[in-house]
Amino acid sequence: MKFFIILALAGSCVCLRAQTNTPPTAQPPETVITSDSGRFNGITHQMFYTGHVVVIDPKAKLWCEALTVDLPASGGRPTNIVAITNVVIDTLDDKGQTNHITADKAVYTFSVVNSVTNETITFTGGQPSPKVENPQFTIYGEPLVLDLVTKQYGGSNYRMIFKQAPNSGNGTNASPFNFLK
Repeated sequence: MKFFIILALAGSCVCLRAQTNTPPTAQPPETVITSDSGRFNGITHQMFYTGHVVVIDPKAKLWCEALTVDLPASGGRPTNIVAITNVVIDTLDDKGQTNHITADKAVYTFSVVNSVTNETITFTGGQPSPKVENPQFTIYGEPLVLDLVTKQYGGSNYRMIFKQAPNSGNGTNASPFNFLK
């Protein structure tokens, strides 16, 4: 009987000890940039990547030939990123669907002015112009601007093509203009 009491006490001590350990903290998501060559300018706080640039981020992947990243001197998130030549971006939307974006140039800007966050990506150039494709639609524009705060696209020479699944009728991939039939 004494043996079971000691065993029970030893078991409760192990449980108490296990409860006092802090769980391992989750590692923050990482962004990995690879290229044929790269350099960092400590005076201007700019990073330069050239040749077969690939950026892998938990929410997006980017491919281009050259990438410039401006970092604030005080640290923090980049304020300006420029990707040029054969820019391709695959990003997931809130529904988990891939948006495939192609352009000759993509310029990301981030700023906070009077407590208002401004965060955009402007796409220019392409064949025939910058393009966003997903299962529901294709958007063209020159320039094509994505407001990351409002999650809206806009631009000049804007054209949108709605895709319909075969025999979709009124399904989720149906054109929003089915009322015209």
